[in-house]
Amino acid sequence: MNYAFLPDLSALTILIVILLLLRRHHPQRQTNLWLLGLFLTLIESSAHIFYAPSGLPSTILHTVVIVCYLLAGLVFVWGAGDYSPTDRAGYLYLIVNSIPLFGMCTSYGLHRFTTQAFLPWIAIGAIAGAASSLVLYRSALRSVLVASGWIAMGLLVSQGRFREAVYWSLGIVYAIATVNFYRKLPRNSTGRLAIVTGFSIWAFFFFLHPFIVTYRTYADIASHIWNMQKSLISIGMILVMLEEQISCNRWLALHDELTGLSNRRSFEDHLATSLERCRRSHSTLAVFMLDLDGFKQINDTHGHHAGDQLLRHIATCLLENGECFASIARLGGDEFTLLSCDSNRDHSIEDLREAVQEATERPFELDGQTLRVSASIGIALYPDDADDATRLLRIADLRMYSIKQSRTPLRHIRLDTVPSLTASGRFRSRSLSNF
Repeated sequence: MNYAFLPDLSALTILIVILLLLRRHHPQRQTNLWLLGLFLTLIESSAHIFYAPSGLPSTILHTVVIVCYLLAGLVFVWGAGDYSPTDRAGYLYLIVNSIPLFGMCTSYGLHRFTTQAFLPWIAIGAIAGAASSLVLYRSALRSVLVASGWIAMGLLVSQGRFREAVYWSLGIVYAIATVNFYRKLPRNSTGRLAIVTGFSIWAFFFFLHPFIVTYRTYADIASHIWNMQKSLISIGMILVMLEEQISCNRWLALHDELTGLSNRRSFEDHLATSLERCRRSHSTLAVFMLDLDGFKQINDTHGHHAGDQLLRHIATCLLENGECFASIARLGGDEFTLLSCDSNRDHSIEDLREAVQEATERPFELDGQTLRVSASIGIALYPDDADDATRLLRIADLRMYSIKQSRTPLRHIRLDTVPSLTASGRFRSRSLSNF
């Protein structure tokens, strides 16, 4: 037994366990693939412990190590690439090109150092790689590059340079993973820096391995760096997950989780900012407050799940007209608010009201049934009705409830406390550039 690898193996195990615990609160396909790749790396690291004169046969251990390197690299390529779970073409392409690599690495692990053991796999790889590039991606350039890579490996094998052929092919796999991680992860992520650095080291040492293995002194140093980068990658993945969680929490602080619209806090910030800008530029602003009519009946009849689906449907419909509004938010329940500035000079207030009304009245399909709701809409104008956010919201809210009361009487609102819908006397027909 070679116990010198135990400290590095223990560190890697602990980091994988931490990543696994984080996954419980952060489930996603990407994390599952990362964990699978690290688990294969853990198997490879464990195999090194048994490298000893009285240990397992070297061919078995060498095969396990080389194959795990390959499988882990392929998993990382897939996990870091822009592939969706339904990307059959990408999945098939990866499988087709992996099989000859798997055969070549297995031959090397079993110490079958003959051209007859390698050349058939190289021929299959060149043909399959070129054909799959043309058929699945219709890319002549990709086809030529893949075929050229296999031909280069064939030249190395024909010269008896089996180690270079295998380790350089692994280096290419990990270089592709490095590029994929670099392109996919957020640019300002610290975790991205750690992951890309770790995979860059990994790929570099695959290319360097055939040369450094003959120098025992440098080989020991390279071995320590080799194990260091595995921990670096694991730490990077943990950092990425924590950064994503922080980003998600920041998003939730300003957005409604159900609909994805701005929440009350975010809307109030937008309103304050917009009002300040309007004061400086002497421009105008409209606050739309809407409450859904018939939402409670749908909740009571079809359940809260149907109500949630309806709210998401309304949010989607409102966002389709989002270019007319500076902000669209859900304040809570079935209440929504919208802001419109006089930068939109092509629509009158009535046009915008009708657009909002039309968006809320679009049919909603639920279990084969077509459901409809409408909306009571109240509007307050700056500076005609009020010059501060609190009063604008209150006026829009009262006008909305006044309309709602005319449809469904509300005992707790008195008619004489509700501002007239024509308080300004003019806003119904005025364009945003003039109201």
